[in-house]
Amino acid sequence: MSYAAPAGESPHLGPAPGAPPGGPVPTPPRRPLVVIIAVLLMVPSIVIWLIAGVAFFRAMLRTEGDGLGKLLVVIIGAGILGIALLVVLFASLGILMAWTGDNAAGLAVPAGFTFGLFVVVIVTLLAQGKLSYHPTMVTPLVVGGLAGVSLALIKSPPARAWFAGRGPGNRPKAARP
Repeated sequence: MSYAAPAGESPHLGPAPGAPPGGPVPTPPRRPLVVIIAVLLMVPSIVIWLIAGVAFFRAMLRTEGDGLGKLLVVIIGAGILGIALLVVLFASLGILMAWTGDNAAGLAVPAGFTFGLFVVVIVTLLAQGKLSYHPTMVTPLVVGGLAGVSLALIKSPPARAWFAGRGPGNRPKAARP
């Protein structure tokens, strides 16, 4: 007869150094596909916010005029660039938080903001009766739609269950600092 040792133990030497005394550590649940898709759908939003903020600021720098008017236009451009950079920062941190399972709200806030702008654009276009194809409308509409899908996915039941299971008291012992 042969003796079969538990995982992490040698049949002759006992447990391996550094192995937990109670047996193997349970592996944490896998990241749901909806969380992966939600994170990936927010990447184009970050890129577009960054490009749009820099482009708007550069356009404001190139405006004609002098004196106080030019200064005010540049200040407005800098304010819009600041807002765009803030959304980029929040979305980047939200992606990191969602990927590690810390919190879904970090990704939901910038996705909700971007989706809210998408809704405002759609309502404005419908109210003006101008729902037609213009190349400048396509990018914000597509990115806003992607942000809306990301928001729906991050609030879906599988994502909520995964985030709830990854709360501060539910982390596996090996993952705790």
